[in-house]
Amino acid sequence: MARIPHYLRRMKLGGINPQPQITTTLLGPAAARIDGDHGMGQLVMDRAARLAVQLAKEAGAGWVAVANSSHCGALAYYGLKIADAGMIGLVFTHVDPMVVPYGARNAFCGTNPICITAPRAQSGAQNAETGALCLDMATSKAPWNAVMNASRERVPIPANWAVDADGEETTDPNDVAAMLPAGEHKGSGLGVMIDVLCALLSGAPFGPDIPKMYSKDLSQNRLLGGLVGAIDIGRFVPLEDFHARVAEIIIRLGSLPPREPGGKVLFPGEPELLTRQRILQEGVPLGLRTIEELNRTAADLGLERLMDLTPAGTQGPHLRPAPIRVQSSVSK
Repeated sequence: MARIPHYLRRMKLGGINPQPQITTTLLGPAAARIDGDHGMGQLVMDRAARLAVQLAKEAGAGWVAVANSSHCGALAYYGLKIADAGMIGLVFTHVDPMVVPYGARNAFCGTNPICITAPRAQSGAQNAETGALCLDMATSKAPWNAVMNASRERVPIPANWAVDADGEETTDPNDVAAMLPAGEHKGSGLGVMIDVLCALLSGAPFGPDIPKMYSKDLSQNRLLGGLVGAIDIGRFVPLEDFHARVAEIIIRLGSLPPREPGGKVLFPGEPELLTRQRILQEGVPLGLRTIEELNRTAADLGLERLMDLTPAGTQGPHLRPAPIRVQSSVSK
């Protein structure tokens, strides 16, 4: 939701094509390329995920390279679509340089996330709403959005997340010049190799050559690449057997003794599932300044405001039209 005003500004200035002519080129029984025509990344990557599943149904596996896309949001959305089709999903994207490689002082790659999903039977499952294991992670210590949200809400970030222009660690989100890689050399190496998958197969620019998302010139296309893969599990083992073994992994993980008293070992995707269940009950947490920006955007477009913020000391925000939980600090 915090990115909506940015998307709209890019559409207005030409950086995002609101009516893209997305084209597909088949490269073989299990391979294809999609040109997103600079449209919304969500549209382009959704098309790639559906095509990867279609190819995998016919060939056992499907790989789709993506070119001329833009910011596509969380990769789990596309990976879980592939899992819902009874397949293993692999989704990669890259972004402009904002991560310092291990041992360097300047940024080279982006936060370059990786997503891997695996389905399991939904009946009686703890993860029944998705029916899947889901790893969706940035190769930096934290996603860039976390820094943006901290800056907007004027709260500090942890000391080991990012560095300033001098390459020194900082807790001030406004001083962040680049993120640190997750796992030092491990996250750094993953980030570079994801750039290879996303850029070199699609013809997209890589690393320092990718146009910045938050540049001064929002009329410039992002030129982002990506790679989406689907593996038809039934070609290797019966899907029912796969479901049962994934369920076994989850049960055995959850039965491990926790390090912290009262804790629980969670499976990949379970923290997000628990968060989803909570916000469906309590509402979506939004910072006050995010709400203010969304209200300004609505006013510019002649739309109804998201919500009215009452002065401090009164009964609090008037919620309209859906439950929204207001927070004054960034969530971890």
